[in-house]
Amino acid sequence: MRLRSVFYSVPFLFFSIIVVAQTPEKYNLSVDSTVNRLAGTKRVYVATRINNRPKIDGKLNDACWNTGVWAGGFTQQIPNQGKLPSQDTEIKILYDNNNLYVGFKCYDKGPGKIRPILSRRDEMAGDIAGIALDSYHDKQTAYEFNVAASGQKVDLVHLGAYNWDFNWDAVWDGKARVSDSIWTSELEIPFSQIHFAPGKEQIWGMHIWRWIDRFNEESQWKLIPIDAPAMVYLFGELRGIEGVKPKTNYEFLPYLNTRFSPNTDQKNKMIYGAGLNGKIGLNSGFTLDYAFNPDFGQVEADPSVLNLTNYEVFNEEKRPFFLEGNTILDYSMNGDMLFYSRRIGHAPSYYPDLEDNQILSISDNTPILSALKLTGKTKSGLSVGVVQSITAKENATIYTGDSKSKMAVEPFTNFMVGRIKQDFNKGNTVLGGMVTSTYRNIDDDHLNFLSKSALAGGIDFQHNWKKRKYFVDFKGFFSDIQGDKQAISNLQLSPVHYFQRVDADYLEYNPDRTSLSGWGGLLSGGKRSGKFRATGSLNWRSPGVDFNDVGYLYQSDMVNELVNLKYTVSKPKGIVRSYFVEFEQEHDWSYGFENTLDRLKLHGYLQLNNLWSAHLNLKRYYNIYDTRELRGGPNLYKDGYNDIELFIQTNSVKKFWTGLGPRFKFFSDKISSTSYFTLFFKWQINDRFNITSRTILDHSIDHHQFVRQAIDVIGNSHYLVGTIDRNTLSSTLRFEYYISPEISIQYYGNPYASTGTYTNFREVADASNQSLEKRYVSLDNSALINNRYTLNRNNVTTYNIANPDFNFQEFRSNLVGRWEFRPGSTLYLVWTNTRSSYSDQLNQSIWKSFGNIMNVKAENVFMLKFSYWFSL
Repeated sequence: MRLRSVFYSVPFLFFSIIVVAQTPEKYNLSVDSTVNRLAGTKRVYVATRINNRPKIDGKLNDACWNTGVWAGGFTQQIPNQGKLPSQDTEIKILYDNNNLYVGFKCYDKGPGKIRPILSRRDEMAGDIAGIALDSYHDKQTAYEFNVAASGQKVDLVHLGAYNWDFNWDAVWDGKARVSDSIWTSELEIPFSQIHFAPGKEQIWGMHIWRWIDRFNEESQWKLIPIDAPAMVYLFGELRGIEGVKPKTNYEFLPYLNTRFSPNTDQKNKMIYGAGLNGKIGLNSGFTLDYAFNPDFGQVEADPSVLNLTNYEVFNEEKRPFFLEGNTILDYSMNGDMLFYSRRIGHAPSYYPDLEDNQILSISDNTPILSALKLTGKTKSGLSVGVVQSITAKENATIYTGDSKSKMAVEPFTNFMVGRIKQDFNKGNTVLGGMVTSTYRNIDDDHLNFLSKSALAGGIDFQHNWKKRKYFVDFKGFFSDIQGDKQAISNLQLSPVHYFQRVDADYLEYNPDRTSLSGWGGLLSGGKRSGKFRATGSLNWRSPGVDFNDVGYLYQSDMVNELVNLKYTVSKPKGIVRSYFVEFEQEHDWSYGFENTLDRLKLHGYLQLNNLWSAHLNLKRYYNIYDTRELRGGPNLYKDGYNDIELFIQTNSVKKFWTGLGPRFKFFSDKISSTSYFTLFFKWQINDRFNITSRTILDHSIDHHQFVRQAIDVIGNSHYLVGTIDRNTLSSTLRFEYYISPEISIQYYGNPYASTGTYTNFREVADASNQSLEKRYVSLDNSALINNRYTLNRNNVTTYNIANPDFNFQEFRSNLVGRWEFRPGSTLYLVWTNTRSSYSDQLNQSIWKSFGNIMNVKAENVFMLKFSYWFSL
């Protein structure tokens, strides 16, 4: 490939940087000498062993709390960095053979001003205090445990460089108690829930912090500057823990559930299920998670979307098994990722054709028979992650009168993911690799459109120097897919690749291929701390690379260059609390060096002392040559446009606050346009009940919307486009009521409507011509007859197409009652309500379409799920 010789020199650049890098011993990245002194001062806390454990109730009145030392001396980080905090805080740490106990005394001079706001687990709300433990002392990763004044728990994993994983949920206990001028909290953290290496005495990194919500103020036991490039390497130390060994812990989480679907097309309306999840904590610092026949019925539904592009919609992972402890398995590159866990248990790939008198019963997801996940890290800095999962062969049931038949819709499939990383130079240098594989046992001819096997892998390297002020990061990866001719042919013609593009002489479509392979990479680096920051990246994908069997790839055949410059000020002055200004430049081209996009961005942010804030985003897109719009046709030139967005947010500490703003796109063709409005609000009715909503209204006119491809009598392809006038109205609504941190009722609803009308049909004549008149040939269309348009050129009937107009309505909702009756054990009551309708008859406005969503037939599912956690 043309780019390959350039990238061969990348490893030599990396290792030369290691040789010249110097690491100063003291923190000196701030322009404030006081901040440098506080950040460079080493703070150590010595824990005290106890014989009798405290009762975890938040009162701190057990006899054990009379031993040990209460430590204070916190420093403010936000908003007045380096100053004394407005309120004092003290902490004490005790331990026994099984647990670490942390006590907080959070004093407050404002009687009645403490904010004990109940919220979902892992959501920061109200006043909160917590502790983070770098139990490997690798200065990169840490476990964090927080308890809000309301008693709500928040736990997460630090990944380094201000990356966190809030999906990690340990089994631990924490309670809080609020009085007039103080609130206290008590944490019990089992040693079985954190990884550490064996040793006579444990020396861990430690960070302790407190958030005072009404002031938006953060204070810390050991200051970590707001503009530091990372956090964990600046932690203080926790010492004194002796005679504690890593636990071989066996955790079990069996579940029972039942589902009732009263008005679906499925014949079996009542379904019962059982399964087992669990963990095995190994002495070596590794954890084995396992799941047999897992169920995720309590998981929130994905948001509705009507996708008119040819790119796959990315949905976030929400299933607990695949979220928890998944940080080691991350291998992402600007949105693409080698491991995308939503591939495991995805919707069936095949949908049978039905006769008029037939009913289909098909599962929404492929059943997961088993899943194993091994993750952990050694004291020497070796991180390992392995996932092994098997999904069942799935059959759909076709009912014809009183008879029924089965048809395979997904083959038996095995997924494997392996990840390894090694730290060097006190965590400043990391070298790693990853490999993934997918194997399908296809024994039905109609499923041969799927690949039989897929292998992908990569290496990654990161180096930081000058106290992590500067960094360089490299990822290089490959893929190889094997399958039937039909499978590889479909892959070449798919939107990810489009090998059939007639104007791409560097691409070749071969219908006889039985394999497809490719490679790609990401090189980035720069300065990421201080007031001024500058980073850049080069990102590339060869035409044949594809890891969508168990990963996520947005598009192959691309090269992207990006430069980002940012200036940040976090020190209050006058009415201004903080602000930043950001400039970004981007240039995209294909692997054949066809220019595809240029973009400039200027982004400003301002926060005032009254905690109101505003974002202003200015973007310019130009030199746009879309290689995907014509679905395998030639590059289509699209006229440039300016993108202007303003978003204003009121004080989020208030019981009612809102954020709103418009976004406009102004196109050079004077025809296309976008008007996009966002309204968000949160109403904290009291400490237990809140309502949040986010509503968007989008009116867009696109003069270049693809309609269809037509083949003439001699086999030539012709591409039709139209002007689409599209309106979308969507709202996300949440109601949350908390009886206690353990008992809650949560509602999620997402009504969505989108309508579109097509006019001004044209045939593409010269796709890359910048003149609209030369780019397209106009077609006259007749009135709709049998819901079809007859398109004429020079008064001669040329095309007959189906009406592409649409009216799409969808509603997705979940009502979940949750009771965690003991740590890790939960009872769920769930009601899921779904409505969906698609029509090509558009006879109503977007407002009426949105208002009529509830007239669409509903599908309801009621579920009861009981899970019980215990350990040995």
